[in-house]
This record gives sequence, C-alpha cells and structure tokens, in this order.
Amino acid sequence: MQLAATEFQQKALPDKKGIDGVLESESISVFFQPVVSVRSKGILGFEAFSRSVGGAGARMDAQDLFGQSWDAETRLKLCRLCRRKALEAFLPIFKRHQQMLLFLNTDGGALSASTKNGHLDAMSQAMNIPGRRIIIELERPYLNSPRVGSFVSYYRERGFGLSVDLCGGMGVPAEELFALKPDFIKFDRPFFADVEGQEFKRDMVQSLCRLGERLGSTLLAKNVESEDEAIRLLEWGVNHQQGFCYTKDKDSSERDPIRAFQQKVEDINRRYRERAQAGVAEKRKRYEDFHKVLKKVAYKLSDSPAMDFTAVCERLAVAEDMLACAYVLTDDGVQLTPRCFKRSLVGDSPLLGPERGRGTDYGIREDVLHLKSGLDKYVLPEHISIYAKVKVSAISARFYNSEGSPYILCLEYLSQ
Repeated sequence: MQLAATEFQQKALPDKKGIDGVLESESISVFFQPVVSVRSKGILGFEAFSRSVGGAGARMDAQDLFGQSWDAETRLKLCRLCRRKALEAFLPIFKRHQQMLLFLNTDGGALSASTKNGHLDAMSQAMNIPGRRIIIELERPYLNSPRVGSFVSYYRERGFGLSVDLCGGMGVPAEELFALKPDFIKFDRPFFADVEGQEFKRDMVQSLCRLGERLGSTLLAKNVESEDEAIRLLEWGVNHQQGFCYTKDKDSSERDPIRAFQQKVEDINRRYRERAQAGVAEKRKRYEDFHKVLKKVAYKLSDSPAMDFTAVCERLAVAEDMLACAYVLTDDGVQLTPRCFKRSLVGDSPLLGPERGRGTDYGIREDVLHLKSGLDKYVLPEHISIYAKVKVSAISARFYNSEGSPYILCLEYLSQ
C-alpha cells in the first residue's frame, strides 16, 4: 500500500506547457475497446481511448488530458487531435471490417471555442469513413448546452450516430435524453457492480431498458470487468456491453484481435445460454407446481357454497407451502373474501383494514379485464406484495362453484 501511495504522489499533473507540448508533437496513442452484442455473438464496433507519453516518460490518460481546467480553445485543439488520431487508427480496421462502428468521444466543454461545425465531417470524408459508421459520444454534463445541441443536430443530419454517456453516477438526465433521443445510452459500474444487498440496482437497470425502448435507444453497459458481471447484465436485459472483460486474454494464441474478441463473446454467450436454459427449466417446473396448486384450490372452492369460500382459502393458505395469499372475487371483480395470508407473513396492514380488503372493487385491474374478455387464467408479473412485503408471483383464474355461479380465484405464490 505504501508503494502505491508513493507512486501516486510522484505522478505530477500535467501543466499547460506539457499540454502545449502534446499538441505540438501530436504524441497521442489510441487504444480500442470492443463494443459487443453478446446475444448475437457479434462485435458492434470499438470505442477509441487516447493517451499520451510525455518527454520524461510519464503517461497521461484521458483524465490528465481532458480532466483539467484548460481553456476552451486548448480543449478543442486536444479534442480534434485525439479524434483525428482515432480515425487514423480505426481506418485499417474499417477497411477490413466495414460494418464496424467507431465510438468517438467528443469534449462537449470544448465546443464553445468552435466557430462553426464540420471539422469531424471533413476528416471522415477525407479518410472515406462514412458518417453512419461514426458514433459521436458525449458525456452528461454538457447535454443541455445550446452549442452541443447545434453540434448534434448538424452531425445527425449528416448520418452520424449519437451516444450519451451517463458517466459515473446513478442519476438519469431524462429530459435531455428525451430531447436528444440518442442511438446509444451508456451507463457505468455503479448500476451493476457490488449488487449484494442492493437489489434495487436490477430495477434501476431494467427501468433504463424501458426508457431506452421508449426513446428507440440501445442501452450499453461500459467497464464490464468480469464474466459474472456480463452474465448478470444479460439476465437484467442488457445485451450490448464493453469493458476489459472483452479484451484479449494474455494467454490467448489468437493473433487476429477481432477473432480474439469474438471468442470471448462466444464463451460468455455459451455460459449465459447454459445458465438461462437451466433457469427456464426451473421456472417451468415452478409454474407447473403453481398450476397444480391452482387446480387443487379451484377444485375445493368449486365444491363449496360461496359462504364457505373464506374458510377454504384460509385453510389452504396455511396448508400449501408455496402459497402466500388466497382470495376470491366476484365475476365483476369485487373482492368477496378477505385476503387469506399464510400466518407467518402479514399482520394487520393499514392498507387492508379490518376486513382485509373485502369489498374492494378490482373491476379495472388487468387480470380481471383479461378474464372478462374470455381468458380462463391470467399470470401477473412477479412483484413485491404491498401487504406481505415479500416477492410473489400471482395467478388469477375463473371457476364455478357448486351453485353454478362464476367467480375469480386469486392466488399469490412465494417466489424463490
């Protein structure tokens, strides 16, 4: 630890003279990181990263180059230099793989020093790299700048794509995203790393997925470091990813970097497929068990008069291990019996009242509407019960009792 601290203290931040030296010598090196589609086992393209090595051999990364408070003109010169170097480095890849995209970082804070648009367009044309193969990437601090808005409009009219990087936090600039409607929305590790005890992160990522669907944007996780993280993201619905997880392994004998990246994507795809297939088989077995319980409860109720429904539901909620709650609605969706919970789950919830929901009208609830339209059963999405505060799966089904009257049985099962 002491060595690491000493090394950190010895690293001096670049000064203006050092940056002017980088601009004069054009000492920028470009490194690429693959952007992959795991489900289709394909490489979408590459993001370009710029570094510089100073005269004393000290390496300057993107934070050193762009994270300092340089004036806008200096930042613009740096940005243009790095973009040109990235295009030059990407050109040999593009000539061999013309379907590849280049994710090209642009410093939004530098655009105020630009008097007109077109510099990037001119460079791409000079190198015969079509604008539709270039994705301009902007970070969230500059999204609401009028100058950035003008820049984005200019390049999108010419076929360039747009990616918005949400950076390191967990906030979402929804208003700016709806205004820009980017092709890609990138999010970072705080959303998907260290998830133990923070299950809300899954919900946040899935909310981002729904936002992306509304905008027509592709969600892309960056800085994915391990196969476990990659598979977790796939389970959460995020197919497009990038990070060190997808770079070439040191012990790989594959010389073609594209093929090496492809092999890594295929390995993760295989692992996810095996895990997903096992999960589907487990889920199928669980729902088969759910339907067995549904048939059993419906059979007991169909053999009983309506006045005995409450007693039957209470008895079966206790007897069936997987049941969290059972209750009956009239055919019009009015709750006929109290909600009958497993005794260990719920006390007196203020949301239920003394009658545990009896008399509540659910006529416009989704399951009731579908059953009224002719379906014989309806499965509701897995959710947290607002009464028992546990994760449940729910099934509603129509049945007829011993008197020949139609009713709706609602069962909530404990999810695993």
